[in-house]
Amino acid sequence: MRCQEMGMHMKTTFGIAITALALGGAAIFTTSAMAAKDDFDRTTLGKKWVVTSGNLYINNDQLQGDLLSLGYYKKSSNDTSVSAVMTITNSAETEYGAVASGDIAGGNNAFVKLQTQNGDGMFEYGAFYTGNNGGGDFFALDTPVPSPATLSVSFCGTIAQMTIKSSAGKQKYTYDYGATFGTGGGLGTYGAIAIDDYRSKAGGCKLDRDARMIKGSTAKDLSLSK
Repeated sequence: MRCQEMGMHMKTTFGIAITALALGGAAIFTTSAMAAKDDFDRTTLGKKWVVTSGNLYINNDQLQGDLLSLGYYKKSSNDTSVSAVMTITNSAETEYGAVASGDIAGGNNAFVKLQTQNGDGMFEYGAFYTGNNGGGDFFALDTPVPSPATLSVSFCGTIAQMTIKSSAGKQKYTYDYGATFGTGGGLGTYGAIAIDDYRSKAGGCKLDRDARMIKGSTAKDLSLSK
């Protein structure tokens, strides 16, 4: 091969290698940035969910469960930001839907929930709890939230931010747990609540200035009376 041809061949090969490397790097970056998700559009929960308490199942393409049920999604093992859509199915009973973040298998996780207990078909309360509906702060929302509502939790250090989105707008609350929980994501149920459009991602450190900081409350949580 002549020198000129050899130079052109090396240049072409080098260019292909760089292009492949760039494409490979982009693919890796895109994969790591992708959020875990589950729309529950099937008949059975499957092995990607691990139920740690109670019973979780799929009904009409939505997640439902027994009282105090909790489970985590294996694909969320590296995530800290979790969200899902909560729908009240029986306004006459106490129901809650919760998003969990942290080591759910070990019980070291944040447990952030929306709850209805006044019989008005609206979410009136929220909570920053730990474990499976464990200790923390239960509080009245600024205004009742119509169903369905999207509930999400994200973290900035030890501070969790709850964001609620519904047809009535958006509400935001923060709470300092005083500790971190690691990574992982899951869902909790109480009553006939229906949960859909689960999402989780690695998250980032961002707190909204207009979020209300929760520091204690006298509200009574009826889910703890059974």
